Amino acid sequence: MEISKAEECDLPVILELQRLAFRENAIRYGDPDIPPVTQTLEELVDEAKDGLILKAVRGGCIVGSVRGRADGDVAYISRLFVHPDHQNRGIGHRLMRAIESEFDVPVYELSTGHLDGKNMSLYRNLGYELIEGEPDRITDKLYFVRMRKTVRRS
Repeated sequence: MEISKAEECDLPVILELQRLAFRENAIRYGDPDIPPVTQTLEELVDEAKDGLILKAVRGGCIVGSVRGRADGDVAYISRLFVHPDHQNRGIGHRLMRAIESEFDVPVYELSTGHLDGKNMSLYRNLGYELIEGEPDRITDKLYFVRMRKTVRRS
């Protein structure tokens, strides 16, 4: 498997895979209109201009992706996903390590759904901790909790 920067020509495939991967979350939250499922290609293209999108490729096919952008001393990581047929093989872990390595910052932050125990477990294993405070309301049924990782740079 290879992880590399996504190019604009990859974005339609990434968006299609994103919708597939987040369908399970839409079911979990009882809301088919969660943002990762309803995002348009135009929105994704705009997002790519302001940040970095990585892709995981196996056998010539994109099987996962993650996004990040830096703002000062903080890198914000978002939309980590892996094709359902390729989950539980360490791809998400490798994508997270790869996106973190792209930013020379002391703090990484991300948000995840309040019912996404599997994702929270992955993030905790990577050193992220829940940030105290109220979750961010995304829809009537979906709330995001925020997580942070602080690293020491030599």
